[in-house]
Amino acid sequence: MNKNLNPLNWTKKQQIISGAVAIILIGGVTTGIVNHANHQAKERKIEALKNKKIKLCKARAEKARKLEKTNEADSKKLLDIAEKTPTDKNIKLAEDSILKVKNAEVKKAFDNQVVGIKNRVKL
Repeated sequence: MNKNLNPLNWTKKQQIISGAVAIILIGGVTTGIVNHANHQAKERKIEALKNKKIKLCKARAEKARKLEKTNEADSKKLLDIAEKTPTDKNIKLAEDSILKVKNAEVKKAFDNQVVGIKNRVKL
């Protein structure tokens, strides 16, 4: 076995150089580990933000659907009232509530119903 492979037989200069190399290697490995951990933490944070954003969007969409259903129900209720007692006030309330409805097909059907009520009132 070669004498130079045993650290106890190294000269002072060789021991200093090997110590410096060991410190650099340890620092490099530590830096790599820390960098990897930071990268993973950043990915988890981005994923959490993305999931939070998706949940918010779903909640907003659900709220919008509920609001649309409520608007349609209110319009239908006011149309039924205008159908039973066709006064100018009731017809105006029904028309105003129809403006809040966003679904084009439902809006058109409600508008046709209002036109029918107005035509009956004119007679």
